[in-house]
Amino acid sequence: MQKFTLVFGLLFSSTVACWAQTGVQVGAKAGLNLAVLDGSINQDTKFKPGFHFGGVLRWRPTAHFALQPELVYSQQGSNNEIPVGPGVALENKTKLSYLNIPVLAKIYLGNVVNLQVGPQFGLLLAAQREGQVGYYASSNGSGFRTEDVDVKDNYKGDVALCAGLGADLKNGLLLSARLNYGVTDINNDESQKQLRDYLDIGGLHNRVVEFSVGYLFGSK
Repeated sequence: MQKFTLVFGLLFSSTVACWAQTGVQVGAKAGLNLAVLDGSINQDTKFKPGFHFGGVLRWRPTAHFALQPELVYSQQGSNNEIPVGPGVALENKTKLSYLNIPVLAKIYLGNVVNLQVGPQFGLLLAAQREGQVGYYASSNGSGFRTEDVDVKDNYKGDVALCAGLGADLKNGLLLSARLNYGVTDINNDESQKQLRDYLDIGGLHNRVVEFSVGYLFGSK
């Protein structure tokens, strides 16, 4: 284990040094997501908290501009409330996991504060529906039926537009707040797609507010 740690440390250090020589810095980031699905049918959706983490590359050729691609694991989806009768509603969660690749242009308003804008490409890794999926009432009582279901076939990958505000501190610390606004209809359920077409109500889209903290290695 010690040999592996030593080899990994040497490889990581040499990689960072190589990137630094080309003017590119590498780093890592993590933070909080507040996600919702816009365009859900026959249900109220609320923001679902989740987390994200991943890697960052930043190339800053001038004092006022940088290009920053990222590779980020992101928890998305929504909290759902589905009316099924007078005073009765089902509560469940749609939990989507994406591998996102944002490519951001950063416009610096000085040396630290920056505006961030660019496209994001998302690969769907997993999708689960968890919680209440049915309600029953009988002479013996009433209650909710709950289950966890794999619903990956009902969703698909995403393309989003990202915009936000950040701060790149001189000590390598990165702070950012960003809106990831999905422009792709991620609904892959054929019956729902037909209903959407019939009612002419549009598609289902990811909306994510992202708060991040990161750190850049290499030259400052």
